[in-house]
Amino acid sequence: MSYYKNFKIVIGTPLWRSYLRWAYKKCIADFNKLNFFPNFTAPDFTCLLCGVGNETTADEFIKFIIQRNKKARIIIIDLGKEQIHAVKNLAEKRYSSLKITVKQINALELDSFIKKASIDWIETDGFLEFFDKNSLQKLLTIWHKLLKQKGFITLREPSSQGNIGKLIDLLRIWIGKVWLGVKLYLHNKKELTALFKKSGFIINNDSTFIPTFKRYSLIKE
Repeated sequence: MSYYKNFKIVIGTPLWRSYLRWAYKKCIADFNKLNFFPNFTAPDFTCLLCGVGNETTADEFIKFIIQRNKKARIIIIDLGKEQIHAVKNLAEKRYSSLKITVKQINALELDSFIKKASIDWIETDGFLEFFDKNSLQKLLTIWHKLLKQKGFITLREPSSQGNIGKLIDLLRIWIGKVWLGVKLYLHNKKELTALFKKSGFIINNDSTFIPTFKRYSLIKE
């Protein structure tokens, strides 16, 4: 079973591109509610995309960045070999003049090759559900360490409330196991909020097109 090939049916479509463009803009705009205004034009601006999924996501992320800062350093990681191979090909063919690093690595080992306080922006989508509660706490601790002062994170994540939401999450976990061959974990909104605050982040959350899928914008305290 190939996670890359099966999931590409969803995240390789024009609809997925439209969603990402919407999500990036909305999550960045959400920082206004926290009286925070990200500076993408800093000469040493560095961003990290965790769990790229495939080359479509990488392409939209890179475009979003270079529209704001063509000299930015871009780091893209994933655990999957096929995903990383596809993204490396994309970077070499379309973006060879940019400062892009593509690496196959477990996100819990990010601090083994990224310096402390060197990242301005971390972006991901549906990534936290791959971690159980203990591993998620470790991941957030690493992210906090890698971010610069007032560094920020944007993400969208299943974070349901109530019994109906829990049932939807259980269905999603079953689909992940049967169709994609991956183990997913359930994190409700209350748990995520507590984990973000415990890990040293100021947060804002809002809705997406899917009621049980929330968008989050976090600032390092």
